[in-house]
Amino acid sequence: MIQKLFFVLFSFLSFSAYSQLEFSGEVNLQGMYSTGENLPFWMYMNQRGRISENTNAAGWITGRAVYDLGYTSTLEVGVGILYQDGISDRVFLDESYVQFRNTWLEVIAGRKQQPEKYNGLSAANENIVWSLNARPLPGLQFRTREPIMLFPDADLGFEVSLSEYLLEQNRQVRYARVHHKSLHLVYNPNEDWHIRGGIQHFAQWGGYSQRDGQQPEGLKDYLRIFTGRGGGEEAHQGDQENALGNHLGSWELYVDKYFPDFRLGFIYNNIFEDGSGSRLANFPDGRYGIYFENKEKDKLVNAVIYEFFYTRNQSNNVNRWGADNYLGHTMTYNSGWTYEGRILGAPFFTYDENEVMIVNNKFAVHHIGLSGQVSNYWNSYPYKILLTYAHNEGTFGRGLPFGNEDALHIFGNLRLVNRPFNLEIQLGSSFNSKKKPIFSAGISIHKSF
Repeated sequence: MIQKLFFVLFSFLSFSAYSQLEFSGEVNLQGMYSTGENLPFWMYMNQRGRISENTNAAGWITGRAVYDLGYTSTLEVGVGILYQDGISDRVFLDESYVQFRNTWLEVIAGRKQQPEKYNGLSAANENIVWSLNARPLPGLQFRTREPIMLFPDADLGFEVSLSEYLLEQNRQVRYARVHHKSLHLVYNPNEDWHIRGGIQHFAQWGGYSQRDGQQPEGLKDYLRIFTGRGGGEEAHQGDQENALGNHLGSWELYVDKYFPDFRLGFIYNNIFEDGSGSRLANFPDGRYGIYFENKEKDKLVNAVIYEFFYTRNQSNNVNRWGADNYLGHTMTYNSGWTYEGRILGAPFFTYDENEVMIVNNKFAVHHIGLSGQVSNYWNSYPYKILLTYAHNEGTFGRGLPFGNEDALHIFGNLRLVNRPFNLEIQLGSSFNSKKKPIFSAGISIHKSF
């Protein structure tokens, strides 16, 4: 499979020696040591599925070719191979995709890593339910690249996306499908303000359940999934005939204010699994954040983010059938919102592969990210610091084995060498009220070409 993908990539590269073709790539090598059996939290969480909790060595290489089709359209092919010693399948595809772009549309077929947001400081990246914690799902994605304005010279427009993914074989429901769509309104009253708000909807459906057999995958079933029918409250009430799929969503609001030298951003994501959450009856559950970014990167502090994650409501006092059980599913899709055993949402949710269920989705978390660089006349030394405090309570109706726990996670990254390659050192630690502290150190080498 890997050989075939490389053949496609290099065939694409040699398509025309005289075409507008650009090639780029990168090589990454990473080694880590921990004082415990596992690495500290931020050494392996939100690492795009490239690092596992017991990884000691990892490396990945990626190549991309972009062909200029003319008329502002491009075609891109990318292949990436990943190695790590923390899982049984030590060598596998990190990326393999074909991407088409023009001025307003982007189409991706295959598996492509998501772009990093907020200077890599966020604990959730895009959304509380869609993070960088797992490898990218293979599938087909359509999205608008820029807001589509409702009429000429308008300040109001919209963005849409539609994606269909396929989950892995080794889970409670084999090869379950994931439907995703989003709709956001964008309002730009002037150059200093950017306001974006809307909704994201996800749904697991189809596949073959080891317990319940083949799940519905027909056109009518897809239409029910698309419209959000058949899950949520129907499933909670035990209506087996009407229950279909495992639904998840989020209302979002992003407000950015641009100043002459910096910008400030406000972040809000709620989280819902049924009608009670979608009408905000689970308030204040969600993600709240504020982000500062300096226009000049050569600063001691060039970006800061503070995020607060809260999931202790879950409509528990509203729904007569109990709490929402975020990212889990008690009927068919017991593996929940995971991919290859990794949480797809913010990494504070915890999945237990042995029990095949989410064991922690009730928490309150404070997270701070800080980045900048120390510079002299000759060189700059960029750094990043993550500091996270989490209070975990397990799930509604089932606490953690040793009771509520408090955890503190610290991570630091410093680049020491910029040329001819980047060399960085990493330090991490995790302190837990129920466990022994863990300390680790790592080194990474990165070369772009």
